[in-house]
Amino acid sequence: MDLTPIIIPVLVSVVLSIGGALVVARYSGPAQTAYIAALQGRLSVVEEERDDAQMTIPRLEARIATLEERVRELQANLAVKEREINRLYQRLERDERRLPRG
Repeated sequence: MDLTPIIIPVLVSVVLSIGGALVVARYSGPAQTAYIAALQGRLSVVEEERDDAQMTIPRLEARIATLEERVRELQANLAVKEREINRLYQRLERDERRLPRG
């Protein structure tokens, strides 16, 4: 039985696999190192942005509290002005009724 037609493709595929593995091993090291360095750099940037956001939160919470207090003051002032407007309309109506029609 002649195994030559089977052995030659097997040997070629083994040689190509070993050669490919050597190429990947040789060039993947620097590429992988660069990729990891890029990921670490991005992680550093994202962590820094997160820290900045965390430091901003207390300032924003304080600003919100101040604005909420201002809204309460304005609403209270609005209620006072509404009562004053109602009193003025009532007074105007009373005064208009006292005026002679003619």
